[in-house]
Amino acid sequence: MTMTRFGDVPARLGRIALRTEPRGPGLAVGRFLLALAQLSTLAFSPDAVLFSPVLSPPDGVRCDGMRSLSLWCLTGGSSHGMIISRIMTIGVLLAVMSGYRPRFLCVPHWYVAFSSVVAVPVPNGGERALMLASMLLIPMCLGDDRRWQWTRPRTPLPPVWRGAAFAARYALRLQLSVIYLGAVVSKLSDPLWRQGSAMFVIVNYPQAGFSASVRDLLEPVLRTYWVVAAVSWSVIGAQLVLVVLLWSGARARWWALALGSGFHVGIMFLMSLAVFGLAMIGVLAIVCVPPRRVGESVGIGNDQEVRTATVRG
Repeated sequence: MTMTRFGDVPARLGRIALRTEPRGPGLAVGRFLLALAQLSTLAFSPDAVLFSPVLSPPDGVRCDGMRSLSLWCLTGGSSHGMIISRIMTIGVLLAVMSGYRPRFLCVPHWYVAFSSVVAVPVPNGGERALMLASMLLIPMCLGDDRRWQWTRPRTPLPPVWRGAAFAARYALRLQLSVIYLGAVVSKLSDPLWRQGSAMFVIVNYPQAGFSASVRDLLEPVLRTYWVVAAVSWSVIGAQLVLVVLLWSGARARWWALALGSGFHVGIMFLMSLAVFGLAMIGVLAIVCVPPRRVGESVGIGNDQEVRTATVRG
């Protein structure tokens, strides 16, 4: 009986995938936030900040090996080439944010994210998350025939693209789980987190700590060990709860979206980690907002509409 149930899993997943319509508001908002995250860096950071000088390539742009395929390398290392790369990248990201033709812009979106990761000397976690997420969005968008992602789908996706989108969405959920679970394991292996004093160190960290005004505001609270310990341990608890909620039912994933968004908004404002925060909230929106299930298309006059119902479970 047990073996039969396990044998039915692929067939059940296949039936669910064929009934799933991924082109909902979660996908639209997620793509918008992912593009905004990268745009916030490119639009306001000069080349000297984006490409900190290192020993080998000029201006810190890395063009060795497969990195030579990066947009920043193909346009050359001159000042004019850097301007061209920046303009092209910003143009692509603005187009993605507008929601125009996801089918045609999903690959350029991934390419500009890939270019930024491989060209900079030391990519951060937010940029890596952006590249992986934009890559997994490709199978979710290539079959999308809409002009604008903000409009309601009028025709169902072909079965092959519905299956690809279903698999990509699960891969994004797995990516989020690995990030949160990896953070939990890393913290539990650090004595400062285990004893509860890690947040005191983070608040006062020179490079990535809280701003002076926030530190002054929180100073009376930070003098109490149990308050600092409670905050430190609550961070670990929140990340662990997020992993559990991500693999629970549809209603639980709404809670994951609320908890994760609040968690990352706090980090964005307190630690100025906007790129990583926006990227994570964008992926949470794609993963946690339930997709629709597609019925048969029916004609209404000269128009077509798709019957949809919210997925439960």
